[in-house]
Amino acid sequence: MLVTFRTIFQKASARLREQGGFTLIEMTIASALGLLVTTATFSALETGQRTQLRDQEWALVVQEGRTGLARMTSEMRTAYSIRNDSSYSIDFYAAIGGKDYEINYNCEEKQTGTEFKQCVRKSAEVGSALPSKGQVIVKDVLNGTSADQPNGKEDPIFVEYTPSSVAPDLVTIKAVLPSSGTLKLAGAKTHQHQIVLENGAYIRNTAIGT
Repeated sequence: MLVTFRTIFQKASARLREQGGFTLIEMTIASALGLLVTTATFSALETGQRTQLRDQEWALVVQEGRTGLARMTSEMRTAYSIRNDSSYSIDFYAAIGGKDYEINYNCEEKQTGTEFKQCVRKSAEVGSALPSKGQVIVKDVLNGTSADQPNGKEDPIFVEYTPSSVAPDLVTIKAVLPSSGTLKLAGAKTHQHQIVLENGAYIRNTAIGT
């Protein structure tokens, strides 16, 4: 019987030695390495997500700005009479859908709650007064007078009237917008540069003040 128990004990001991296992130090090192790899993986994923959100902001600004400028220039091309124009506003008569409208774009209106300005559209049938409130066409406008600019240089939105502002047949528009967009996504760092969108409207058969 003694031999039998000794034999069983020896076999069990040998089996345990063969199976081995990890020591506490080995387990600690393995856990630390695993934590390091996991942290690096999540950090890379977070950086990629922030970059994606930043680019999404930038794309939104470009899309909204281009849409606004496209509407402005499209209506200005239908103008048959320029009533008034300046570096930041234009007022004209246009025929739309068989009716004559007075259309006014003013890009000097303050945008509530921000340091930006906005381009607002007002319209009414010719002979009627323009409404007191209009529709925002382009938001977050950085263009402004010399007093508004950090460098002290004027940055008009209606850049050029060709051949002159008295009787223009070509109006060039340049809108400067921040790249941060309007989504306001948490944790998304924005591009540092500004977005400059430019478009032009060719106007035929117009006359000032008619």
